[in-house]
Amino acid sequence: MPLNILKKNIVIKVMNKRIIFFIILLVLPFNSNSNENFNLKFHRLNIHSMSGENLNKIGTMKGNVDSYPYGFNYYANIKGGKISELIETFYFDNFGDHMSRFNNWARSIVYISNPNNGCNNSENKIYHSVTDNGATQFTCFSVKIISGREEIWGPNFNKNQHIRMGHRKHTLKKVLKKKGYEVSDKMFRVEHYFYNAGKLIWVFYTLDTELFFNDLSEANLEQFINLSIKNHQNFEKDLKYKDFMKINVE
Repeated sequence: MPLNILKKNIVIKVMNKRIIFFIILLVLPFNSNSNENFNLKFHRLNIHSMSGENLNKIGTMKGNVDSYPYGFNYYANIKGGKISELIETFYFDNFGDHMSRFNNWARSIVYISNPNNGCNNSENKIYHSVTDNGATQFTCFSVKIISGREEIWGPNFNKNQHIRMGHRKHTLKKVLKKKGYEVSDKMFRVEHYFYNAGKLIWVFYTLDTELFFNDLSEANLEQFINLSIKNHQNFEKDLKYKDFMKINVE
C-alpha cells in the first residue's frame, strides 16, 4: 500500500476514534443522570432508594439537648399523587458522654416506649432480628406490612424524655394534608436501628408493595426480606461493625 494512502487511513481511524470517544462523553453523563436514584450519606451510612427511584426532602427538624444534637429528615417519592416510597432518618449523638444515662434513654425509645415495635418482636412483623451487646451497642432490624396513614408515622415513641417524637406525626400529616397525597392500602415497612457508644441512628423505609409485586405470596415476601437484609448488612459494613455487633440473619 502506498505510504500516502496508509497515512490517510491512519488519520481517518484516529479521527473516527476521537469522534466516538467524544460521543461517549456526551452520552454517558446523560444516561447516568437519567438512571440516577436517591443516594444519601448519613452518619457514615450510604442510604439508597430500595425502589430505584429519586426522592425529595419533604421535612426536617433539628435541635439540641444540653448541646447534644439530634435531627429528623424525611424524603419521599410521589407517583400519581400517592406516596410510593418514604425514607425517614433520625440521629441523636452525645459524643460518648454520660454513656449509662444515654444508653437508658435509647432503650426507653426502642424497647420500653412501645412493646410491639422498635427492637421488640411482635406477631405483626414478618421478619425480626436483634443483636444486643448490653450498655455499649445494639442493633435491630424488622420488616412488616402496614396500611393506612396512622401507621406511616408510627411507631409511637412519644413516651420519652428530652425529644418531641410527636414531630414525626406532625410533619408527615402536614405534608399529606397540604399536598393531598394518598397512601397505598398495603406498604412494606422496614426499620433499621443502630446504637453504638452514645449515638442512636435509625432509618425507616415505607414502600408501596406494588412497586415490587402484584401479589404478596410467601415467595415474594421472602424475596423482599432478603433484599432488606442485604440493605441492613450494607449499613453494618458502612459503620464498620465487627461480627459480634451484626444481626444474625439465620
